[in-house]
Amino acid sequence: MKKATFIFQSIFIVVVAISLSGCFGRGEDDPFLSLHTRDARLAQNWKMVEMQGTVVNTIDGMSTTTRYEFDGSNIFITSDGSTVSYGYTYNMNIKDNGDIQTTETFTDPANANQEIQTSTKTSFWFWSNDDKNKTTVNLDATGILADYQSYDIPRLAWSDMTLTVNFSDNYQQTADTTVISSSSTVDFLIKFEYDNGRN
Repeated sequence: MKKATFIFQSIFIVVVAISLSGCFGRGEDDPFLSLHTRDARLAQNWKMVEMQGTVVNTIDGMSTTTRYEFDGSNIFITSDGSTVSYGYTYNMNIKDNGDIQTTETFTDPANANQEIQTSTKTSFWFWSNDDKNKTTVNLDATGILADYQSYDIPRLAWSDMTLTVNFSDNYQQTADTTVISSSSTVDFLIKFEYDNGRN
């Protein structure tokens, strides 16, 4: 009887450990333990609540720096010392079947009911690195995020998520006999919160 109880307890512990293996934190700021896998945590409706980003493009020695600051209501876009601001929303609906829908809306900062521009895109997402760690995700998104598809996820909780983009790229273009050197440096920190809906 003791042997049967021991075997049953051992099997139970192994089954529980396997079923919870995807629930332990993978990102550097993830909760230590979640009752949900990273797939389940990601496949939700998300609303952007904060963004800080800098993009530096250099073409043939001439640099342009663009900074993005979003405080949850308004976005401030500064390019070479000149700043414009808009009311701003960014929503992502990530589904567990690999579909993603993103919507970006700019509004008049003085009148949130007056839309200036809205873009919506339905596309796909997938984990960029191995299925075990799931710390980098590929999101084919719209608007400001359209140029960047690979995102690190330092935090993925049930109710909030942080995405980062950080890379530099150097390249050369040849026109006739002239070689033009170009580079891009991108650094974004983007925070989302759960927005009423699980997928």
